[in-house]
Amino acid sequence: MSRVGLRIGRIGFLAALVCVLGFPASAQGAVRSSSFVEHATARYRATTSCYDRPDWAALVRSGYPNLRGHETEVYGLWRYEIRQVALPARGCTALERWRAAPAASVSLWIFVLGHELTHAEQSDLYNAPWSRPFDEVEADCGGFAKFARLKFDLGITRRLPPPPRYFGRCPLKQAKPRR
Repeated sequence: MSRVGLRIGRIGFLAALVCVLGFPASAQGAVRSSSFVEHATARYRATTSCYDRPDWAALVRSGYPNLRGHETEVYGLWRYEIRQVALPARGCTALERWRAAPAASVSLWIFVLGHELTHAEQSDLYNAPWSRPFDEVEADCGGFAKFARLKFDLGITRRLPPPPRYFGRCPLKQAKPRR
């Protein structure tokens, strides 16, 4: 190898090293999109973003300051101003790795996605939150109602039961008596 080739090789290696050290891992993947999850959100004209832990906490605090310290208890957000379903990275990862993730975890995140997409419908149909506030009970019912369709849209072929009914606030319909 010539002297010029050696110099170029060393400079290239140093440049790569500086880039890796200059951009820590937390800055590289703080907020990312998920093309896998967007297969299910496309029909609602919505995008999906996955937030790492610090960015998720900041996003939750910005919209709900009263939840400071309880950010991990928020599973998803509908960002109506930009038509985005915001999920914590753990939710996107569970959906993207549905073959290996525990069934209960995958079911939970499909439900959360359905809940947030029901908010998208509320924005479209009722001009929420301007004309009327978002209805969380309706969104829980929508999470259960959309479960099978979202599972299909995501291409998940594994048998998954929806989350237990007590997880959401959707009331059970009264059975009509037979005559």
